[in-house]
Amino acid sequence: MFALLKVRVSGYKMLKDDFEIDFISRARADTDQKDSSEVFEIAEGLRVFNTVALTGSNASGKTTVLSLLDRVFRLMKTGRWMMDRGDISSSEIKIHLEFFINGVVYLYDSKILPLDSPMELELGYASYCTIKDEVVRLATYKPSAGRHYAEKLHFKKDENATGLDDTSVLVFICRPYINSTFMKPFPSRNTPFSLSFFDYLNYFDDELTAEIIRLLDDSIERIRYLGKDDVEFKRFGQKTIHVTRNGLLSLLSNGTVKGIELYIRVAMLLKHGGVLLIDEIENCFHKNLVNNILFLFTDKTINKKNAQVVFSTHYSEILDVFNRRDNIFILHKKGSVIEISNLYSDYDIRTELSKSKRFNDNTFGTLLNYERLMKVKGLIRREVSRDD
Repeated sequence: MFALLKVRVSGYKMLKDDFEIDFISRARADTDQKDSSEVFEIAEGLRVFNTVALTGSNASGKTTVLSLLDRVFRLMKTGRWMMDRGDISSSEIKIHLEFFINGVVYLYDSKILPLDSPMELELGYASYCTIKDEVVRLATYKPSAGRHYAEKLHFKKDENATGLDDTSVLVFICRPYINSTFMKPFPSRNTPFSLSFFDYLNYFDDELTAEIIRLLDDSIERIRYLGKDDVEFKRFGQKTIHVTRNGLLSLLSNGTVKGIELYIRVAMLLKHGGVLLIDEIENCFHKNLVNNILFLFTDKTINKKNAQVVFSTHYSEILDVFNRRDNIFILHKKGSVIEISNLYSDYDIRTELSKSKRFNDNTFGTLLNYERLMKVKGLIRREVSRDD
């Protein structure tokens, strides 16, 4: 069991010094309440969110925070921080991480420094930052500690090191446990996130993939990627045709392409566990699709591996789906500095977020097909249960 608990940084892009995002639940979560579905217990008394929302006005820093989290997960997986001078707003990045692995809490501190030689970077001889002053402390978690583990547990220093200036000791500790994906905003032109979009079409069996496709476009009976530049495509009532990858994209809307990839990635994550970072989750398709994806993460009969989604959104209406408020973070840009606040702990609001009154009544006939949604949900439940 792995969970990222807290990230604190100084010197990263426009984030304020000691910028911190905390994934531990602040509000109480009783097992008989609806909001308990939005957290999972990694150890007795220690709960983290399975859905996290970042919201704010345009250019408030949502993408910057997601890019930071992507950098952090890459550091934990590979031990390296890719060199990009745009990351470092001063002379260095100071980073503090807190995470949990199989009953042990880790506290990590280090400094990320740019390469000394601009010429070395230009010639491609080195592509990773220098990592120095690494300190790792660890302690066995005790239920009495709860979210105050940093003060209540007795931590000892881990003396291991990689011996490489550009490689963190985190690679030894975290690598087997990290499975993260960053989906950036969908482009306006009809292009998938990556060429792996076509491989996703073949990841699950034909029934689940076909239902996901029909959920996005109910005129399509089948899409199969046959390899190289050959795609089989069929609409209901029409003959099967073969098209190139670009030819397929010309037949599909932006929302259909993004929705197919997103739904398949979500199903993969629910099956194996991990973290999905999504920038502008509502871009190109219906809010109801977003809500139903979030419901998959909060359905504990499906999300058995404690998969997490962290997403940004411009539209506060999407947040109505949450019963909790402590998993909603609001970004603000004050001058050239990005700050963060939490809807639960930083605002004097006595009532919960207003809910969308007509979310499921389909008053205007614009909601996704309910039966098809339920069929996809059932097929995903079957898929994630196959290895049990």
